Amino acid sequence: MRKPLMALAIAACLIMSVVGGLVPILQGWIFFVIALYLLATEFETGRRWVKAARRRWPGLDNWIVKARDHRWAPAHLKEFEDITDPKR
Repeated sequence: MRKPLMALAIAACLIMSVVGGLVPILQGWIFFVIALYLLATEFETGRRWVKAARRRWPGLDNWIVKARDHRWAPAHLKEFEDITDPKR
């Protein structure tokens, strides 16, 4: 039951990120980051996609590494960075 609910939550976050891109009041990038986190932590396919994106776009990889070490970063960001590290 957990996997279908997570897939639904990911889809909802992606829809909200698109809506947030169109509506200036709503910050869509926050929902996109949440969707990426859920995708990578719950599904092996999501981990492969995020790893491939980090290999393809070094700027994304640098942004994730810098965000991981930020003082306001949540502890889960370290886990996300570890499981999606393209060097592993």
